[in-house]
Amino acid sequence: MVRKPPRPAPGSQPEAGRPEVVPVETAIDLAYRHWEAGQAQQAETLCRRVLEVWPGQADVLHLLGLMAHAYGQHDAAVDYLKQACAAPGAPASYFNNLGEICRQLHRLAEAEQAARRAAALDDSSPAVWSNLGIILQEAGSLEESAQCLRRVLALAPDFAEGHNNLGNTLRLLTLLDDAADCYRQAIHLNPVYTDALSNLGRLTGQQGQADEGLALLRRAIEIDPHMGDAYAYAAMLEGDRERWPQALGWLEALRDFAPDHPRLPLGLSRVLRELGRLDEALAMADAVLAAVPGNAAALEARELALQAQGRAGQ
Repeated sequence: MVRKPPRPAPGSQPEAGRPEVVPVETAIDLAYRHWEAGQAQQAETLCRRVLEVWPGQADVLHLLGLMAHAYGQHDAAVDYLKQACAAPGAPASYFNNLGEICRQLHRLAEAEQAARRAAALDDSSPAVWSNLGIILQEAGSLEESAQCLRRVLALAPDFAEGHNNLGNTLRLLTLLDDAADCYRQAIHLNPVYTDALSNLGRLTGQQGQADEGLALLRRAIEIDPHMGDAYAYAAMLEGDRERWPQALGWLEALRDFAPDHPRLPLGLSRVLRELGRLDEALAMADAVLAAVPGNAAALEARELALQAQGRAGQ
């Protein structure tokens, strides 16, 4: 999660002799207030004015980075945040936000470097350890990810998101009972936490309790009808029981509101293949490969569709 920028330190001033209409500290504070109020244009205007007076002002560069990220200007966001982090005395929150944004952009090496710097600067922040744990999880460093996420819970035992995140890492480590316990604790702390409900539903179903798993997934969807992963997991569980029309129904419902959901194309490829709709199944796999050449799951789905058509290896 990208955190809100801190207020500039009291007494921050530009180098002597530089002209200014209002005190720089006041202008920065106003820029933050405009941004938090959704007034992006006013915030950016103030930021630009501050940089005219004080080039390299770290608080402003950090805020411009968060603004650029919010508006999809990802390369600019990373550049601004790196400049902010290079300033003497840059706080852990700057590195933490840089790490999270790089993670979202799948730039995991940069994300890990920034997150480790944040942890070195502030080893008592649950947010810092949480971001580092998630980055390591995505990078495949699962044992260290679990260590970081356990540290989160030592610092903040009632942090429901922390229990859910640790559950995700433990699931990848195939410590399934421990993962389920983490998801249950997250739900205990927050009964309407749809991510944890969805994750526990998926895991419960995969452990052979399909009805219980589907009940949890339906509960997540009742709370948030746009909880896309829950629809995808429900389709997966129905498919595991070879209830292909029901599986298709879940995926069609997902497509109605989230046609770009990442789990949708290969889920459809699997279900359509089993329903004998082989051309459509092949098209779904090809669509993934067009977007992500070499995707292993899509290559497998494509080969299975071709085998069903009697055209294996083509």
